[in-house]
Amino acid sequence: MNKNSLDKETILNATEEVIRRFGPEKANISDVAKLLKVSHAALYRYYNGKTDLWNAVTERWLSYLHASIKDILKEDNSADIKLIHLLEDYAEAKRNSAIEDPEMFANYIKLAQSSAGVIEKGIEEGISYIEEIIVQGIAEGVFFAESPYQAARAVYLATSVFIHPNSFEDTDRKQKIESVINLLIRGLKNPDR
Repeated sequence: MNKNSLDKETILNATEEVIRRFGPEKANISDVAKLLKVSHAALYRYYNGKTDLWNAVTERWLSYLHASIKDILKEDNSADIKLIHLLEDYAEAKRNSAIEDPEMFANYIKLAQSSAGVIEKGIEEGISYIEEIIVQGIAEGVFFAESPYQAARAVYLATSVFIHPNSFEDTDRKQKIESVINLLIRGLKNPDR
């Protein structure tokens, strides 16, 4: 590859390919450089090492994983319906990824254990989407919350158990998700409506 045609997107694509080929434990920056037919130095112009590169891959993976959220936020539905859709999407997106793209999911799990910054950024982004829907619900008179951010944080925490791999094989998973979401929606409902 010509060094001049190298860019972040190309490097991220190659890194994903290397992670899928070798797994997150065995893949390394040398493998990415070999695949791209460039030197390590060429990669270091874009990323400050393996951790930085793996963080960027994981951030991109998370954004692809939750791409449907933007569509949910644009839905022409009341806030309670949007929140149900959003929480169901959160619960199923990581489970589906673990099944369909196990190497990238394993990379995410590995990163979650070693890089709190990327994971914390993803959590805050998720909370902000929930907060946006709660604010809409308050404006519609459907929800009541003194602090939309605190309510969103509580909703995120209450449903985060369903994005953990230990929940993926639970035979009652879908029913449990629905029960928790219904309880949360009832708790947010405006008592005057």
